[in-house]
Amino acid sequence: MSEIKFIDTSLRDGNQSLWDATGLKTSMILSVAPEIDRIGFHAVDFVASTHMQTAVRYHRENPWEKIRLASKTMPNTRLCFGTTGRRFVGFKRCPDSILQLVYERMAANGIRRVWIIDAPHEKDIIYKNARMANASGIEDFMVALSYSISPVHTDDYYVKKTQMITNCPDVDTVYLKDQGGLLTPERVKTLVPAIQANLNGRPLEIHTHCNTGLGPLVCLEAFRLGVDRVHTGVPPLANGTAQPSIFNILKNIKYMGYSANLNEEALENYSAHLMEIAEREDRPAGAPLEYDLAYYEHQVPGGMVTTLKRQLSEAGKADSLEKVLEEIVRVRKELGYPIMVTPFSQFVATQATMNVISGERYKMVPDGVIEYIAGYFGEPPAPIDQDVLDKIRSLPKTKKLMNEEFPQPSVKEIRKHMGIGPGVSDEEFLLRYALGDDEVDVMLAASRK
Repeated sequence: MSEIKFIDTSLRDGNQSLWDATGLKTSMILSVAPEIDRIGFHAVDFVASTHMQTAVRYHRENPWEKIRLASKTMPNTRLCFGTTGRRFVGFKRCPDSILQLVYERMAANGIRRVWIIDAPHEKDIIYKNARMANASGIEDFMVALSYSISPVHTDDYYVKKTQMITNCPDVDTVYLKDQGGLLTPERVKTLVPAIQANLNGRPLEIHTHCNTGLGPLVCLEAFRLGVDRVHTGVPPLANGTAQPSIFNILKNIKYMGYSANLNEEALENYSAHLMEIAEREDRPAGAPLEYDLAYYEHQVPGGMVTTLKRQLSEAGKADSLEKVLEEIVRVRKELGYPIMVTPFSQFVATQATMNVISGERYKMVPDGVIEYIAGYFGEPPAPIDQDVLDKIRSLPKTKKLMNEEFPQPSVKEIRKHMGIGPGVSDEEFLLRYALGDDEVDVMLAASRK
């Protein structure tokens, strides 16, 4: 190995981790897109469901138009869409017909790469989505191995999951996703070789966050073990709770004997442009963080910490953050150690927040936790606490969900039920299905002004 390939995360994960996914509008991205296209990234992590919702709700912009315009402006760069493989936008579970249409429209609008994060690493979900993406013309279907710390998330756990994933002929790439910034160089030394031995010819990428200050060291150790693809950000959308800065990694790999085939002048221009946006919009620039052991307890992903702070502040409960984080640790253990990644991280954090604010644990239970208990996400990694299980199972809604088959209507049937005729594009239909008519109507009205 001599060349390291870079996947840029600034526009998607960096924006989400540091700017709550609300920081970048279409015009901001398009104004720097020609420079991005000159850099030579292996791929650009561009959009996920959160960003599509943000575009509609906060920016009153059509996210499909953003994808179309960006793909045309960056013809030499593979743009990437991320999914959980169970939903489109929001936490509404989707029938297969909707997911298939999402893949088809993503490919048609210029998305060439897809990553999937299925928190329980469930075989049926991964294989089904891989087939859908392949049939839609997606060039590279990438599956995340989401890293976690618990009594059950051992090297053997990840070996078995890697074997399962790479036995699927429609999976092109595997990436080790450390969404909580929990990896250490020492842990990488055992985990990465265990995964590499079971890749079945697939490439491995490394994705970590800088929450604990160890992100760059984790990447360098992965390179020493033969990983040659890394996810990094461009300042100001790097460091902090986001990915390591590409400039730091580039500097260090030179001392390790590795190279990168990148246009560094265009890279500097890209960073300068983002810095201008940060200053103009009064957005924070990511900065290196001190080592923080608390992350190894609550394991909340970096972007979620930012969102949780905002939500508690909006509810007038900003001083409850530490209590909520402590409760997250307790709730996660009681629910059988779900990996703290979307949607489980949101489920656990919401339950913990409800427990703290209401003053009575499990007095209120969000729909996501009920669906988890009802088996919508397969078997939990470890047994659920029996007292908690009994309490949630006793709820009328839980009983209803556990005895209910999830319907699989066709797109035609869903359109008919919603009263959406053939004159409405598939893209608009998908937004209306996920977000409702009111939000989409406001967005369309704003775009016509």
